[in-house]
Amino acid sequence: MKISEIPEVTAECDNDFIFAFCTFLDEFYHADGGEKELLLADKPEKGVLKIKEFCMLACAAHKLANDNKFDPPEWVYDKKFILKTPAYAFDTKNKEYQKLLKETTPAEYKTRNLFYGENVLKRV
Repeated sequence: MKISEIPEVTAECDNDFIFAFCTFLDEFYHADGGEKELLLADKPEKGVLKIKEFCMLACAAHKLANDNKFDPPEWVYDKKFILKTPAYAFDTKNKEYQKLLKETTPAEYKTRNLFYGENVLKRV
């Protein structure tokens, strides 16, 4: 599954973004090097996604490309993938947890105002 297919899969799965996103991550992590670039190449369209979910795709593509030592696709730099106000994991209002998330979130997420912590792309 390509990252660009996540909005469509989300719609088909009763708007379950997390299921679609995790399915993508599983496939990405099992792909070989050349395939990984192709899985990130095409820009997703917003579709049924919430703005945070939409932005998360750019964050993830940027981080995954950097982690795998290839250039991120150009679409990740589009300004529409930057949230106007900070968003935190679990929509937390806890100031201490927000501080921790700000300290541990990867730069690719921070620059888009999305603070989900260091484990945002971990799969078990």
